[in-house]
Amino acid sequence: MKIRIIGLPDEVTQAADILAQMFDLIEISEPYSCRGTTRNVRLYAEARLP
Repeated sequence: MKIRIIGLPDEVTQAADILAQMFDLIEISEPYSCRGTTRNVRLYAEARLP
């Protein structure tokens, strides 16, 4: 499955760590800045159920 996480940089990193404990992560992208003036970033993950 493909998952997109959007939030502040520390939040998306923490969320990716939590996902790694719950799923078998195949791939995690680097954080990308969101459009506009927001401080949010987005991160993409590909995961399998354990």
